[in-house]
Amino acid sequence: MLLIHQLLEQPSLLAYFTGANNYAWLQFRNGERRLLAKPLVYFEERLPSFIRIHKIALINPDCVVSMQPPPRPKMAGSVRLSDGTELPVSRRRWHEVKQLLQIDHTLVEPKADVLSKQPESVQVDNYRADSPRIQAIMSGDTLLLTQHCINELGLDCNLQATSSGAELASSLLLTPSEEWPTLIFIDSRTNRVDSIMTLQTLKGHPKLRAIPVIWLAAPGNNMMQAYLLDANSVVSVPNEPTAFVSVLKELLLYWLTIVQLAN
Repeated sequence: MLLIHQLLEQPSLLAYFTGANNYAWLQFRNGERRLLAKPLVYFEERLPSFIRIHKIALINPDCVVSMQPPPRPKMAGSVRLSDGTELPVSRRRWHEVKQLLQIDHTLVEPKADVLSKQPESVQVDNYRADSPRIQAIMSGDTLLLTQHCINELGLDCNLQATSSGAELASSLLLTPSEEWPTLIFIDSRTNRVDSIMTLQTLKGHPKLRAIPVIWLAAPGNNMMQAYLLDANSVVSVPNEPTAFVSVLKELLLYWLTIVQLAN
């Protein structure tokens, strides 16, 4: 179990805190929940990007999809998060919270929730036609951390994600080649059978095999099979979030700033 200071090192994995003066419930974006023996103010001081919306609630603004103003004077407003949770916004904090979130409450446009719902394919960021396209076969915290790394490094690329890659090759063959990904990441730690099938199918096709594939493996796993199937890079990645981010940043910088990828 991660310690409190380790949890706070990767705020992109956290959705919100609720609690009182001597405890707080932490809700992770992957659905997990944990009781912590610290008051909300403790986390408010250490997570400057989070917003205190009520005396009982502190939220990650990236998880907010809409706001509702107070229905009547002296009543609280509310925010709706990407997992469907609604939390109160104190009437005294309403205007400040609305300004910080920069959300017009008359427009309800939910963000894609890559955790609570796993559609066949998710466009994680805003699409830019002239930027490198990364296809990630991953989900949950790994996907959140990958998007966090891309944003933090300021890399200009499009991240497309799916939790399963078994149908990726056939899907790509139905797509114009100019829309194919320039780089594919496969996280083999979650479903090794699906990962092997995906890699085998991609590298077994005379055209798709040219797309570089990065194979992410758990420490101690046998790497030889991925190499035999022609993975372009096989990387042992730690499970601890901060260490994982460190390795992933190096990978992203190498493949997106040093390697000459095909257009």
